Amino acid sequence: MTENWKYNNCKIFSYNRKLEKLLVSIFLIFFAVNISAQQIPLYSQYFENNYIINPGVAGSEKLYSPLRLSVHKQWIGIEETPSTQYVSLHHRLLNDVMGIGGLIFHDSFGPVRMIGIQSSYAYHLKVNNKLRVSFGMNAIFMQYIMRISQDDFFDYEPVITRERTSVTVPDASFGVYAYSKNYWAGISVAHVLQSKLKITGTWMDNSNKMVRHYFAMGGYKFSFPGQYHLEIEPSVLFKFTESTPIQTDVNLKLYINKRFYAGLSVRNGDSFVTMFGFNFDDYFFGMAYDFTFSDLSTHTVGSQELVFGWNIGINTAQGQAFY
Repeated sequence: MTENWKYNNCKIFSYNRKLEKLLVSIFLIFFAVNISAQQIPLYSQYFENNYIINPGVAGSEKLYSPLRLSVHKQWIGIEETPSTQYVSLHHRLLNDVMGIGGLIFHDSFGPVRMIGIQSSYAYHLKVNNKLRVSFGMNAIFMQYIMRISQDDFFDYEPVITRERTSVTVPDASFGVYAYSKNYWAGISVAHVLQSKLKITGTWMDNSNKMVRHYFAMGGYKFSFPGQYHLEIEPSVLFKFTESTPIQTDVNLKLYINKRFYAGLSVRNGDSFVTMFGFNFDDYFFGMAYDFTFSDLSTHTVGSQELVFGWNIGINTAQGQAFY
């Protein structure tokens, strides 16, 4: 009798733990789908690759084609927090007025995962000898995956009919980008189609969809008088949706000999970012660390991002950049 009582209680306790895991997973799913801030991966060094935010950037570098690989881990110290990886490449065509690009990304958050690929086209107009304006568009295909393990339920009737459900949806983004040798600015819209995420026919139905995200950014690079090996670049990024307030990133970078840089960034209400990086021949490396000062600060030591790059063709390019 005693042994049966212990066995039944252990089984009930184990089931309750598994049920608790399910409830947490469901919460994370709805958090990832309905909280618009997590529908777009978070990056700390986007100004080293504005292409990930604005498709109009495709082809904006004339002397080389920037290949970038990034790994971002958010809220270190908390299990199953957002983790993002991407690889991107864009290139200006020989006709000098069109740019193309591509990006592959993977973003995970708890039991939710997004895997996607995008291709870009941009058309560049020459305003004058120093300024160009480009118009770009991305075509995006994403696979949205939700994972719930049925092992959590033993021989009980499963709550969800499949261990892994997924849906593949198309989407698009649009951007305008103005750039010169010392300054740049752009506006862009992501999730233009607001694709619906119909994972199952029951509790995750047509009411869940991607929402449009809006970005406005700009920066200017200054040289110190008499100290031309030193340059400073302030920049700003505004991002918002139709249902969330504007979030502002204010950034400041210092360049030394055009090879090394160090920077600071403040994301209002969220974090303080420090970063550094360097170029070696046609290769690039950058690292950023986010110090969180939101309510999550008591649970995490911050976020970290690494960016690796290869400026393809920079050693063989001739002449000066043409804007």
